[in-house]
Amino acid sequence: MRYRLFFAMLLCAAIVASVGAAPQSGGLGTIGGQVLNADGKPAAGAHVIAQTSDGHHIESATTNTQGHFWVAALPEGQYDVRAFYEGRVSEWRQGVWVAPGEQTNVLLHLSRQKSPPSSALGKRAARRRGPATP
Repeated sequence: MRYRLFFAMLLCAAIVASVGAAPQSGGLGTIGGQVLNADGKPAAGAHVIAQTSDGHHIESATTNTQGHFWVAALPEGQYDVRAFYEGRVSEWRQGVWVAPGEQTNVLLHLSRQKSPPSSALGKRAARRRGPATP
């Protein structure tokens, strides 16, 4: 009888310890933030893309009237984020970490000069095209 009680307690302790130590894999997080135009004002209607650092998983969002955006339900990992609006693009924010159940905030600034339309594409699309030929 004592052995049964001892093993039951040992089993419960092992289960509790393994659940507490388990990594939080498979959870989803959010990248949120704001896009500002070259004058520092919110860019309503700007498009934001978030892609994994290897360029495989691409998601997008559109900013609201205050220039805020949310790209939700992203698997945990590192993402590169960029905004574009009316031919202007922001810098790439690289290595933005997404953690399960959390929101990571970024601030993106659109350039003053218009860029060619292809500059708004994700890096994966640019790689598919290959190098420019003379």
